[in-house]
Amino acid sequence: MKTHAVVFAEPNRVEIRDMETPELGPQQVGIRTVFSGISQGTERWAYTGRYGHFDHDYSAYYPCSPGYQGAGVVEAVGSEVSDPKVGDHVFTMGTHFTDPNHHYPGPCQASHSGYLVANASDVWRVDPSVDLAAASLFHMAGVSRHGVRLAKVREGDLVAVIGLGMIGQMAAQAARRVGARVIATDLIASRVELAEKHSADRVVDASSESLEEAIKEEAPDGADVVIDTTGDHRIFDRLLGLIHREGRISMQGYYPDPISIDFHPTHMQRPTVIFPCGWDDEFNDDLADDMAAGRIAIEPLITHRIPYREAESAYRLVVEHPEQSLGMVFGWSEA
Repeated sequence: MKTHAVVFAEPNRVEIRDMETPELGPQQVGIRTVFSGISQGTERWAYTGRYGHFDHDYSAYYPCSPGYQGAGVVEAVGSEVSDPKVGDHVFTMGTHFTDPNHHYPGPCQASHSGYLVANASDVWRVDPSVDLAAASLFHMAGVSRHGVRLAKVREGDLVAVIGLGMIGQMAAQAARRVGARVIATDLIASRVELAEKHSADRVVDASSESLEEAIKEEAPDGADVVIDTTGDHRIFDRLLGLIHREGRISMQGYYPDPISIDFHPTHMQRPTVIFPCGWDDEFNDDLADDMAAGRIAIEPLITHRIPYREAESAYRLVVEHPEQSLGMVFGWSEA
């Protein structure tokens, strides 16, 4: 089947190409994409060539198709597939194409495609009541829940979240889900306002308030956990100052530049530092249940639903004006 797909032809160049999906295998599912979710941090770095230093060898990584999360309706199932069924609403990671010269490095799993062929084991049903735009951002929640699990966040912890893009919002919600109290901060007022409504117990507008003071008011010795989602490689010393001795730091952002750590003060503080990567797909059924039950807020955080044909302008917005958007999805109704 021919389908339209978003392609990074090379760093900083986006194209919409006709791509061919493989024939459906006996254990595979064919999905008509309704929405595909944009990971604004990771895809920004893949688009600009800075994810994993893609720009060191263009031929090894490009052309590639970005995206690792999409949602749609099952249109066909393989001969050995009993679940899901035709007509089910589902989410999945992406697809592959028949072009042997196409690449799938890291986060470029081709979810931004009008049709997805995926293994049935990598497809999760979601209740029809769930907005498929929200479902298409499922890995944003999965990434954040994975980080919260690795940081061993537990009931009664005081957790500080820095950066309230989708990963930060989802991290705050994931920490509250296990019973932690969350203080969250960002420089962008609109993100702070949304976090106050949907994600955190207390918010701090970093343009006029101090996160350090807010933490000190509630825990004079420091927070139990701090989660950074900014991707700013210079932030480690600040994170160290926000936790109590033997507290936990989660470097949840993607950091294209090297992170420097001053050993002695870190040594004296005795933190546990984690570097989460990816997600735990074995918990996606729980995530789908939480979506259906309203225990997770994704849809209210979506600020942009963009027709896939406008992908080039969408990525320019991500790079040039990240403050203007939060949740962003491509719509595929015209595909």
